[in-house]
Amino acid sequence: SGQLNTKIKIPDNPIDLINVVFTQLEITYHNQFHKAFPDSDSLKLAKQLWLKKLSIFKNEVIFKSIDNIMSNSEYLPSLSAVLQKCKFLTLEANGIQSFEKCFKEASTFCDSPSEHEWSHPLVYHAGLKTGWFFLKNESEQIALKEFKNKFDSLIEDWLEGKQFASPDVPRLEENVTELDKTQQLSFIKKLKKNY
Repeated sequence: SGQLNTKIKIPDNPIDLINVVFTQLEITYHNQFHKAFPDSDSLKLAKQLWLKKLSIFKNEVIFKSIDNIMSNSEYLPSLSAVLQKCKFLTLEANGIQSFEKCFKEASTFCDSPSEHEWSHPLVYHAGLKTGWFFLKNESEQIALKEFKNKFDSLIEDWLEGKQFASPDVPRLEENVTELDKTQQLSFIKKLKKNY
């Protein structure tokens, strides 16, 4: 049982998580880390800023993002890079496709948006805010820019906890009625009588 346990427990407490993250960054990027945070004051301020900015993400996502960055980059990541990775992983985990795919979906179904089953409610709401007529009639370059602004804004709201409902898609009602036990028996008796 002399095996090394390489699995690091992800802390539940956000402050503990930031401390673990910064310890990992220090070990991985030693010289760069000490250049970026030369004294305890700058380190403390950085931790407070990271804690504040990363608080909208789940601890597992933050941890996975840092792990992914450390595995793929020889440079100390900026807070911005970590935020982008957290955002990407959160969107991916919730079935939200790339911005380009979302724009294509909104553009394709702008004629009958209420009849389409959207990949995610955010795509519908970004199309709605951009304007279906605008998406259909404007040049792709201009429509894309406007859609991206609306989409990014909605993503930020969604990451901060705002809920977005899917549009009510009209469905053809099946003509199925539930018959209770006496109705079923009556129906069977009628069938027997007639045949």
